[in-house]
Amino acid sequence: MKKNAKLPTILGIIILVIGLITGIYLINSKQIFKLSANIEAIPKDVRFSNITNNSLTVSWSTDIESQGFIKWGNSENSLNKVSLDENSNSGNSQKSYVHSANIIGTIENSNVFVKINSETKDYDNNGIPWQSKMIAKKISQKDSLIASGKVILNDGISPAKALVYLSINGVILSGITSDEGNFIIPISTYIENVSDSTAIDVTINAGVKRTSQAIIYSKAIRTIPTMVIGKTYDFRSLTQVDDSTAPKSSISIPTSIELSSRFEITKNENVVTTNSVTIDSINDNEIINTTNPEFFGKGPKNTDVQIEVQSELQQAAVTTDSKGVWNWSPPNNLEPGEHKVIIKWRDANGILRTITRNFIVQASEGPAFESTPSATPTNRATSTPISTSSATPKATKTPTTTAPPTPETGSLTPTIGLFIMGIGILLSSMFVYKKSYV
Repeated sequence: MKKNAKLPTILGIIILVIGLITGIYLINSKQIFKLSANIEAIPKDVRFSNITNNSLTVSWSTDIESQGFIKWGNSENSLNKVSLDENSNSGNSQKSYVHSANIIGTIENSNVFVKINSETKDYDNNGIPWQSKMIAKKISQKDSLIASGKVILNDGISPAKALVYLSINGVILSGITSDEGNFIIPISTYIENVSDSTAIDVTINAGVKRTSQAIIYSKAIRTIPTMVIGKTYDFRSLTQVDDSTAPKSSISIPTSIELSSRFEITKNENVVTTNSVTIDSINDNEIINTTNPEFFGKGPKNTDVQIEVQSELQQAAVTTDSKGVWNWSPPNNLEPGEHKVIIKWRDANGILRTITRNFIVQASEGPAFESTPSATPTNRATSTPISTSSATPKATKTPTTTAPPTPETGSLTPTIGLFIMGIGILLSSMFVYKKSYV
């Protein structure tokens, strides 16, 4: 009788152990799934850089290749403006581990508040937007000092898509590499005076914990030696390079600083070559009498051209046809007043080129100018992305060099249920065991 009585108790304990092990396994599996689905798209290492009196750059990285943009405004409760990630501005809507967006047209000495939309979800800084402040006055450019270099992956061959940060006397500047791994950062656009003996920290962030660091004196910053992801360098022994080996560029600051890629390499727009893109339909400060203008120009055939019209942001990407002609009209009519059209393209060396034209719209009917009928561009983007998610996960704790937040744990309901079930089985087994002696 005693042996028969022990059987239910043993079975109860076995069932309890199996139930607990199974429950723990299922809960852990569920949590792993949640982490992989949500955390990887969270913006990490959110930084403000390239701060001027009316513009700045916001950059971040993600653990997976993703798309994103920023919502911003001068009030914490009014983030009604949008700036696209440069990967979207390229016209190809590329997904990437690293992201950078430019805020243009703010007021000097004002605060700027930012939220980041990554893979259709809005992220903020622990329940509040990230915040930065514009400087009080415009930088007076004296010397033309630039930093240039190339970043490659640890295989020593492949170019790296990466964010490049320069820390100069506490000021943070940034750039993003081209598809060929090259970068140029115009230091004198943001800092008036940098002595030859100034030590500059260079940080490369290619996402997913792929980084590289270097230190170099400003006298050698014009041409930084090629940097490999995963390595650390000390270039302080380098001397000033010959200007003939540095990239040739003319960097200038217009009356209203326009920073579309943290640097602008301007050309004499009156000289048209086979390697440049032109805008022929409008002159700078021209007055037009239509609210629906048509923009057109020329360039190398099959060249991607990014077009933006401000003040109300409208943009698209077109491709020059076989004759090297492009044209585009904004989908929405322009309001009477001052506007700006910006075209961007990458030259044969992968350097982003920009042309900006200011113009004034007067209320009228009919076209102000017509394009040639030979243009057959390929439109690839005409809308500004809008977040469709109402969730606001928490991303990082500070606006600079921040880590992702601790994820929320799994639901306790299955654990409590299994615990109660196990206790019930154990009590039932004890009851059966006692009954066997009655």
